[in-house]
Amino acid sequence: MTVLMVLPAKLATMGAKAEHDVIVTSTPEFGEQVRQQLNSSLAKDSDDDEPGSDSNAKTKPEDQYIFDIDANPTEAERTALRDKVNSRAIDGFLWLTDDAIAAHRVTWAGRETASFRERTWLSDSLNRILLERQLSRSGLTSAQSDQLLQTVRVDSIRIERGKESKGNGTARVIEIVVMVMLIYVAVLLYGISVMRSVLEEKTSRIMEVLLSSATSTELMTGKLFGVGAVGLTQILVWVIIGGVFALPALAAQASFGDLQISPFALIAFAVFFFLGYLLYSTMYAAIGAITTTEQEGQQLQFLVVIPLVLSVFMLAPVSRAPDAPAMLWMSMIPFFAPILMYARIVLQTPPLWQIALSIVLMIATEWGLLILCARIYRVGVLIYGKRATLPEILKWLKYAKA
Repeated sequence: MTVLMVLPAKLATMGAKAEHDVIVTSTPEFGEQVRQQLNSSLAKDSDDDEPGSDSNAKTKPEDQYIFDIDANPTEAERTALRDKVNSRAIDGFLWLTDDAIAAHRVTWAGRETASFRERTWLSDSLNRILLERQLSRSGLTSAQSDQLLQTVRVDSIRIERGKESKGNGTARVIEIVVMVMLIYVAVLLYGISVMRSVLEEKTSRIMEVLLSSATSTELMTGKLFGVGAVGLTQILVWVIIGGVFALPALAAQASFGDLQISPFALIAFAVFFFLGYLLYSTMYAAIGAITTTEQEGQQLQFLVVIPLVLSVFMLAPVSRAPDAPAMLWMSMIPFFAPILMYARIVLQTPPLWQIALSIVLMIATEWGLLILCARIYRVGVLIYGKRATLPEILKWLKYAKA
């Protein structure tokens, strides 16, 4: 895990060098103005992306791009620049002649196609330069133009329980996605582990020995709690490693700087993870008891996966309207609650009675499933040779005693 977190960042920075580009304009003065504006916008982006970092550690514009000015906008010069790009003498050139500006069709040529972010950066910088030129012709000074063109920054403030706190929508969504995917992946991984464990004990006939010392309910409950404790421990290790290696780097980014996970959200994560794990793992244990091979188990587990997948798809509507009636009642359904109710808690904490009702419904459903699946489990673990049919399973439920 440590290597996976640290190595990509190191590889991304190894051998990095400034990109060498040429700005082709009709006059050197306009070319210099474009270069200053591009460097200014790069410096501003660097300040916005790393608001809390040391100024010496910030990436300087000249470390990212080197701009040369070319005031010879002829076809022969354009051909020469293409040859320089092919020979890797330069990385690209911006064709910014008066004719191109008048037609509002500026050309960027390079070894690689400009990304959406680079095209947006160039377009915004050029639009600002042209607006400044137009305002200057109208009689405004440079200081007045800067005042008019100054970007308006919108701060997001979250009001919860009568208190205001600065928020970041991107950070909030990232928090939900990361924690929800931990629940989703962990429930699948450890639920499947329970199913495989049951199948292994069936095929090796170990189950016959175990049933001589404990009841089927005790065996299944112990298996669920044991694997669940392993899952929580492993996730705790991931969180610690991520906190040590990933959070310091993420905190320096503007989109992640306001990422703060409240203690209540952490407690809710542990509660809904464990209840969701018990809910789905109980069904996985029943599937393992019904089937005789892992291939048969994989054919039946789609019944368990469907509610989880639907919950993940419902994250977008929940993020838009967490208190909508449809989202409220869906988050109360025990099979959707581990993901949807947790997402609502992070986005906009619902009333405590809704959280309590959701937990009570999950516990009640888990208790009913435990009784139901324990009956299937007791008979199914001793059945060999074929997968049980639905009529046979109904018979087990009638005469089996967990």
